[in-house]
Amino acid sequence: MMKVKATLQSGFTLLEMVLVLFLLALMASASLMLTENIEDQAKYDDTKHRMEMMRKAIIGDPSRTINGSPEISGFVADMGRLPDCVRELIEQKNCVDIALDSWSHDASTGLGTGWRGPYIQVLPERSGELRFRDGYGNSDASDAIDAQNSGWSYDVSTASASIGLISKGFDPITDTDLIKADKLVVSSDWQVQLPENITVTFKNQSAGNLPLADENLVLRVYLSDLTSAIDGDDGINSYLSFDASSAISAIPKTRNFTLNSTPSIPIGTRAYSIVCYDALIIDPDDYVVFDGDCDVANPAQSTSNIRTFSVVPRQSLNLNLDWIIP
Repeated sequence: MMKVKATLQSGFTLLEMVLVLFLLALMASASLMLTENIEDQAKYDDTKHRMEMMRKAIIGDPSRTINGSPEISGFVADMGRLPDCVRELIEQKNCVDIALDSWSHDASTGLGTGWRGPYIQVLPERSGELRFRDGYGNSDASDAIDAQNSGWSYDVSTASASIGLISKGFDPITDTDLIKADKLVVSSDWQVQLPENITVTFKNQSAGNLPLADENLVLRVYLSDLTSAIDGDDGINSYLSFDASSAISAIPKTRNFTLNSTPSIPIGTRAYSIVCYDALIIDPDDYVVFDGDCDVANPAQSTSNIRTFSVVPRQSLNLNLDWIIP
């Protein structure tokens, strides 16, 4: 009779099972922590990227060029000022829900002013509202403030002509995880100081010599639109004397004007004109444009009869301007 050899069967003890489960739990926990860190880093990187998007929306991208010159674009170039809140970059409304002036462009002079955004493209949220939030999706408790700044802490400083921007980060309640761009935009990013002296070359394209009589002229440099300007004269009087027949036909004549102040001017396409100081003796501020004479019937300053020049960020502004007399 054959004998069957008994075999021993082995298995995991309870202790071994507990140890395996512990190791699996430890690995899962480590993987979860790693995933959370990656997600937090992605939100941080997205927030920094959105800060840079906002900066370019305000002052354009100076690294881009057109025909070898820096491209001039953005909110400041169009509006002549810094945006008062984030809303102005994504909607044609100011911070209190009033419509901003639309873009207006004169093809003959090249001068354009007004809002032509959106400067940042966003999709409507579920509520239908337009918001440009940080990478964490932070919002404000107040609907009115949220409508203005989309959850960012946005600060425009009039004194330093700068913008500070803060994201509340991962912990918006305690403000312990702030992401700051204290100087998102500084004055030199969007303003250039006017020079004290400006050269103007008068080009008389008419058949005869002009003007027919001595005239007193003023150079006007417009700061952002046609509502505010800096005047230029001979440095002593409040005008520059232009002698009769000194603008000879087809021969350019150059004169120097001295500005009565030299503030900073916003980047973009800006305007200037040569106007008649005493065309209207009652009120010298009611200047009319010099078109070879200073008759009271001359046109007032408008986008159709001024001239333009470009203001490029972080470049010295040496102005040599032309004034053409048709």
